[in-house]
Parts: sequence; C-alpha cells; structure tokens
Amino acid sequence: MVIERPPHNALSFEAVADLAAAVTKVDKDPGVRAVVLTGSGGTFSTGTDLGEFERQDPKRLLAAAQLGQDVAWRIEHSEKIWVAAVEGIARGGGFDLALACDLLVAAEDAQFESPEVGEGWIPFFGGTQRIRHALGRTRARETILTGAPISAGDAKAIGFVNRVVPRGGALATAETLAGEIASRPWTAVRTAKRVLVEQLDKPYRNGFLLEAQHLAQLLVDRKSQK
Repeated sequence: MVIERPPHNALSFEAVADLAAAVTKVDKDPGVRAVVLTGSGGTFSTGTDLGEFERQDPKRLLAAAQLGQDVAWRIEHSEKIWVAAVEGIARGGGFDLALACDLLVAAEDAQFESPEVGEGWIPFFGGTQRIRHALGRTRARETILTGAPISAGDAKAIGFVNRVVPRGGALATAETLAGEIASRPWTAVRTAKRVLVEQLDKPYRNGFLLEAQHLAQLLVDRKSQK
C-alpha cells in the first residue's frame, strides 16, 4: 500500500480518507495476510498538511484528527500483519502511521520526526501515546517537545525500527519480511499479534490472563482441526 501525494506525501484530508478506504479493503480481503505500507518518490510521508488543517473550523479539524487516529488504530489492531517500509522522512502523522505498523524497516538515511509542537500543534494521529510506547517516557518527551529528528540508526538502537537497510532497499526487505511472516501458521500469527496489541490497552498483570485465554483457544482450534 502506497501513500502517494507528490511531492512529499503530505497527508491531506483526502489522502487520509483514501488510506482509510484502502485499509478497509485490505481488512475485508481474506486472501491478504500481510501488507507493506510505504510512500512514493523516496519519501514515506512528511505528515499532515498543516496548512490545510489550519484553514478548518474546530469541528472539521476534530473530525479529521479522529479519522487519522482511527486509521492508525485500525492498522495497529488489524488481523493482518503490517510492515512499514520507510525511505526518507517519516514526519508527524507519517511517523504515527509507521509506528502503528507491526514491524518497521528503514533505509539508512531515513529520519523520524514529530515537529508539531514547533508548528504550534501537538501530535494528533495518536502520536502522544504511540511515540511514548515506542520510545519510552524520556525519549518520547524529548522527541515531541523539541522536534529533533531521529536517525534510522538511533531508531534501531531505541528499538522501534527492526531493520536498517541501504538506501532504496526498504521496500524489498519489508516485502520479504512480510512474506516470511505470512507463510507461517496463520492462526498462530494472528493470535500472537492480537495478544501483543491488546496487552498495550491493559494493565501489565491482565496481559498474562489475556495470553493464557488465547492460548487455550488456540488449543481448542487445533484439536477441532484434527
């Protein structure tokens, strides 16, 4: 799936709506197990089109923000496996979307940035929560409050990038990774993702119960297939 709004794939209202429709189509397709999300033209996305957002009334702005939040949430909670392939910049809402994916492959020159505070805004596609989970409390505050970009190497050291590859190689590597996961026992893959994601929404101890419940259901399903 490609974010395509030249020259830098800024996320307009229309682009976010198109992405929402594409996510819906993928979710309904039983033949799809894994999806690679990338941007066209060597840039993942420079984020939300703040100029367009500034021209809106508060009600319209809120609706647009909630749509962006919903798209990222649906990617994160989808039964499909999503792999982000980041070349160039993943900025603002683009950073949020990349973090919503299950795995993230970055080109060695990729940069991740949350610039909204410097523009007089705050992250609003779920970034205040997702960045904190991905980067940890201290680094997340620095990233959001200063807007300082994070290199691909630093991102891998922090732990929110899985693989760093030579420039131009992110898409091919992400496709290979997505294919490897899609070829594994699918019920187990889907269940493992569900537990991992749902644990984010629950207290730590409750995650253990969730894990055990899904394990028991897997066992029932495996026996019924024999």
